[in-house]
Amino acid sequence: PTNYAPREYQVNMCKRALLENTLVCLPTGLGKTLIAAVCMYNYYRWFPQGQILFMAPTRPLVAQQVKACHDAVGFPENETAEMSGSSNSECRRKLWSSKRVFYATPQTVINDLNSGVLNPNRIVLLVIDEAHK
Repeated sequence: PTNYAPREYQVNMCKRALLENTLVCLPTGLGKTLIAAVCMYNYYRWFPQGQILFMAPTRPLVAQQVKACHDAVGFPENETAEMSGSSNSECRRKLWSSKRVFYATPQTVINDLNSGVLNPNRIVLLVIDEAHK
């Protein structure tokens, strides 16, 4: 992104996370979400038919990450969906089939996997926020 001054450790973590499964553990405010957004944007470009999933443990955190990732890399809004259990499964089915970048709680993803609404084979990148919870 051109709207953030890159920090060397963030660049190094992005390079590593783009090539292998990575757990980023940094104190608050040091750019974990920026690292995730950069990785998401690269996968978005590399896999034009693939889907990217960002999971956060609560709906407020999901909403926060939607804004932070959009501010960092500017995913097109028509390609993005914020999902929770408050939307019905048919609505989510339509989103899973028409969008590419998703922000959701783990419970919503589990429900959609169990009901067959979500095809896991289309997911090319999974980001898990608050992995320790």
